[in-house]
Amino acid sequence: MHKLLFASDGIMTRHVKLENCETGKVELCFDDSDLRHDNQKDFWFMKIGCKYECKILLFGLAYDLSEVNEESCIICETIGWDLSIGNLKVLQVENNGNIYYVAINDVEELSDISRFIFRCSRKDLIQVNDVIYPSFL
Repeated sequence: MHKLLFASDGIMTRHVKLENCETGKVELCFDDSDLRHDNQKDFWFMKIGCKYECKILLFGLAYDLSEVNEESCIICETIGWDLSIGNLKVLQVENNGNIYYVAINDVEELSDISRFIFRCSRKDLIQVNDVIYPSFL
């Protein structure tokens, strides 16, 4: 569960700031859900101060655990295998109690996907409650 702290008034893409209600971690995410067809839903229904079930996709590069160890990297423990969010195949990963999702094609080259390092360049909001990011439908 995440609480919406802030949402910019961007055109097409906006920034949203979410607080994990269990861990207190604050995440700055991109919301590109307005890039949709007329019959698809977006995430603009979210209201500041309200709580939502959110899924956040990590975007960046994955490395075997022994390759990179920098502060900007996230150590990911895989907790869900062979999952889909719409038509996107993902791993569900955990870092310090925070749950994220990583596209399967981002980890194909790794020798061990049960635990790996992810250098995250951005975080994308890909599902809010039962509404899935339109590009994954």
